[in-house]
Amino acid sequence: IDITRDRVPVRPGAHYMIGGVKVDQDGHTTLPRLWASGEVTSSGLHGANRLASNSLLEGLVYGAHAGAGASEAALSQKDTYQAIPLKNPVAEPPHEPLDLQDMRNSLKSLMWRAAGVRRTGKQLAEALDTIDGWCRYALPRQFSEPDGWEFQNMLTVSRVMLQTALNREESRGVHLRSDFPEQDDKQWKLRLMSLRTSS
Repeated sequence: IDITRDRVPVRPGAHYMIGGVKVDQDGHTTLPRLWASGEVTSSGLHGANRLASNSLLEGLVYGAHAGAGASEAALSQKDTYQAIPLKNPVAEPPHEPLDLQDMRNSLKSLMWRAAGVRRTGKQLAEALDTIDGWCRYALPRQFSEPDGWEFQNMLTVSRVMLQTALNREESRGVHLRSDFPEQDDKQWKLRLMSLRTSS
């Protein structure tokens, strides 16, 4: 490409998700003795949109707070840890082998089409149905490799993203619903939170 005369191909891409693990100003999560910081968290600093480079500062500040809090908590506890040998044999897969790379690519493609820059309720609902099918197939499996666990986590997070995007019937910040193009402060000036139950 000659940038002086050729058009430069440009396309949007997801690189930051506004939301994640709920933390307080010190990086505490809702789980005891677990701190988090950076792009995995939902600190509430960005609202519905994020200004460029703010996530870097958020990671630095929250990282320092979370690190200090975790360190202080660790130092205040007695070291009573004992390594217990565990017997956890690798389970034989009850079904035919799963092509994780193919499933991962399919999931990424589906999420780009349904939950990318522009979204509609119809696309979100159809994608949710597809992912529910994949979840029934992949989540009960016992994987012995990180790729399998990561794929299960990707399915879980994708499902939460689709469900919350489907529930929010308005456009706000980086969430653009073509079927609900206006911001609706009366109904939706609030944060949505998904909780995982034991079931």
